Amino acid sequence: MKVSLEQQGDDLCFFLKPEEDDIEHLDRTRIGLAKNEARINLGGLEIEDIHPDLIGLTTLLMCHQFIGRELHLPKRVSERFHEVANSVLSKYKIVSETDSSLQSNAAPVRSRPGLAFSGGADSTAALAVMPGNTVPVFMNRPMRENSMYDSDAPIKNCELLRQIGYDVRIIGSDLEFLREPVGFPSDLAHAIPLILLSGEMGIGSIAFGTILESAYGIGHEHYIDYPNGSHKRFYGTLLSAAGLDISLPVGGVSEIGTAKIVEASPLIDLAQSCIRGKKGTPCMMCWKCFRKELLALALNPDREIDLSKMMRNSSEVQIRLSSYPISHENVVNYSIQRIDVSKYPFLRYLRNRLDTGQNLELLDSWYSPSQELVPESYRLSVVEKITRYLPVMSKEQEGVLENWDMSSFLNSEESKRAHSSLTSSWQDI
Repeated sequence: MKVSLEQQGDDLCFFLKPEEDDIEHLDRTRIGLAKNEARINLGGLEIEDIHPDLIGLTTLLMCHQFIGRELHLPKRVSERFHEVANSVLSKYKIVSETDSSLQSNAAPVRSRPGLAFSGGADSTAALAVMPGNTVPVFMNRPMRENSMYDSDAPIKNCELLRQIGYDVRIIGSDLEFLREPVGFPSDLAHAIPLILLSGEMGIGSIAFGTILESAYGIGHEHYIDYPNGSHKRFYGTLLSAAGLDISLPVGGVSEIGTAKIVEASPLIDLAQSCIRGKKGTPCMMCWKCFRKELLALALNPDREIDLSKMMRNSSEVQIRLSSYPISHENVVNYSIQRIDVSKYPFLRYLRNRLDTGQNLELLDSWYSPSQELVPESYRLSVVEKITRYLPVMSKEQEGVLENWDMSSFLNSEESKRAHSSLTSSWQDI
């Protein structure tokens, strides 16, 4: 893959030129390269004012899924970036020449943390426990005709954050349209605007709203030792190559915990996970809406919501509930255990499908070993804030988490029969 870069007004324009190996690679995957150009509007920041290592990291995150054997960067990077990045790249390598006179990128001594902000509950909870000088940066995808995506809520939430003193940035970019189907071309690609701005804004770390379920695998089949796993090693090393730390301030907090943090924080009115509805009026038909509303009902039994309509009319909700295991099954199970199903008989098939005898009280607490996922420079501050909102998991609860394994339950014939009943129940709702 050969990548070039041009300045066009306020836009940085990345041009991707696939080579034969890239085309062969894409033919073997379910991901397509939909177009060859991505634009990022940085408000006039010039290419020359961005450290080449940050451009190199951006190029990697943008092109990662599309590369066959070789990546040619648009700018010569430092020798350190080239060496460190290549140390974790196995399927392909950076083959560009380096600039031996270029000092590798390094954050200033008094740097600020940045947050790749989405506007959702998890991202807002991360912001609530991070230092007050955190810079939230939202990457705004252009809205297209016939698309369900709507950026109204996160943009309005960013404006509210600005009003209360946050140095928030909204950056327009169409890089999600590089991929077919539309989406981020790598796990951390939504941080690209923040990465490119980090030098100008004195950013030393890039934070994400990644939660316990995603980091440690809780709610999925097996526990993941995230701090020592391949994902942390790969992306942490890439960011480190460009002089940045990776930060997961709510990596030890479940989706239940982030909901509680947001509800108890000053940012309570600034979170909406649905990316299809307007501010204050989520679509109430997507999987996020269903899961969040199910949890809200569990935490607030007097809440009125027609979950049956979502289950009956939303093919997305039906598809997600038909997965085995269900996405974030622990959160769904936690919620069902706390809902009076006699009031909601349409939930009985879902209840029967879940391991409702499982004690999930640990999800109300914070997994303290996760503090190692926060840079030392503001780790104590994050720990202090999290423990204002949530208790710390006991050693017994930590043991339950670290031995999480759903295999026996999922492999049982009873669970399989209950799952079959659930997936055939839509007509009865």
